[in-house]
Amino acid sequence: MTDRLPGIDAVILDMDGLLLDSEGLYRDGFRRARANMGLPPDDALFHSLIGTNHESGGRILTAAMGAGADEFTRRWHAENRMALTGPIPLKPRVRDALERLAALGTPRIVATSTRTGPARRRLDNAGLGALLPALIGGDEVRRGKPDPEIFLAAAARLGFVPRRCAAFEDSANGVRAAVAAGMVVTQVPDLVAPSDDLLSLGHRVAPDLWSGLAGLELI
Repeated sequence: MTDRLPGIDAVILDMDGLLLDSEGLYRDGFRRARANMGLPPDDALFHSLIGTNHESGGRILTAAMGAGADEFTRRWHAENRMALTGPIPLKPRVRDALERLAALGTPRIVATSTRTGPARRRLDNAGLGALLPALIGGDEVRRGKPDPEIFLAAAARLGFVPRRCAAFEDSANGVRAAVAAGMVVTQVPDLVAPSDDLLSLGHRVAPDLWSGLAGLELI
């Protein structure tokens, strides 16, 4: 008995934590910026920011830190710039998976909360640019994940209805956004294991991108 869901026409991919092994770098920078301000690490706050765009993340930080949020954001961004000067390592089996999708001619697009320009540069630096010709960044939508806007926009850009798109995410915010968009959703967890509440959404979970694609018989 096959596990494939019929009628999947396109693949929509998150970037940080799914394709690029970058979330740990962001977390370390977050901790250093907190320490430089004499603050404890607060990984729970960091986890709440995973998958959000600049505007949504800013609101979360302001709610948590008040007047200190702007100075913290400046320090955190400076830490990230230093950490991201070179190519970012890939998550396991990503290149094989993307090369297979390209060979099959599968329509695909990156839907990332990172702004479009930096996202494109990071993919190019990682050697993935030619394999991922389409990208929509967090600065191209009004509402960030967990709102479904970026996934709906990505499907529209490829020319497919959302229910015929397979979305791949690592974060809870991303999963909630893709599920709300009505897509076939697979989570490849990175720093945070999915909670029981998140799993109640009924999406799939896979150990890596290749396995997630194989589970839908897309590769």
